[in-house]
Amino acid sequence: MFFIVSSLFLFYQKSQTLNLTVDTVNTPMMEIKDSKIYNITFEGITAYLQTKIAKRYKDRYELYDIFSNKKDNIKDEKLWAKKGIMQNDILTLLGNVVYKESNDKTLSSQKVIYNLKKDILSSDTPFEAIYKKSKVWGSSFVYYKKDKRLLADNIKADIK
Repeated sequence: MFFIVSSLFLFYQKSQTLNLTVDTVNTPMMEIKDSKIYNITFEGITAYLQTKIAKRYKDRYELYDIFSNKKDNIKDEKLWAKKGIMQNDILTLLGNVVYKESNDKTLSSQKVIYNLKKDILSSDTPFEAIYKKSKVWGSSFVYYKKDKRLLADNIKADIK
């Protein structure tokens, strides 16, 4: 009896279409947890990237809890950040960003823009730069890695 009543009820119900749309801009196409990427050459491991979460979107990558290490014959570079957004050749790093070179140069800020193609780090937020025992604080900077040149605004320095 229940089956017959249910069948009649469903038969006379108005049909409805389920409309599912996916937001391709804000929905990741792929998500990887605890990723580690190595660049291996004849000299050994020349670059290393570790993230807690890496998300691939249609137009960008988002990386969380980033640690990167890049080595060549001249220097060793390390980079830490809470979050990174990579779009084209621009990597925007957010939250406790630290860039360190093997020659005791360290740059830290809350937001850093890294132009990967031109090899330039820049920030429009307050920063701290340390070289050996000397410190420089300022409101913004541009660091040309190839030329090893740091341009900064509104600086205060403690030079030893």
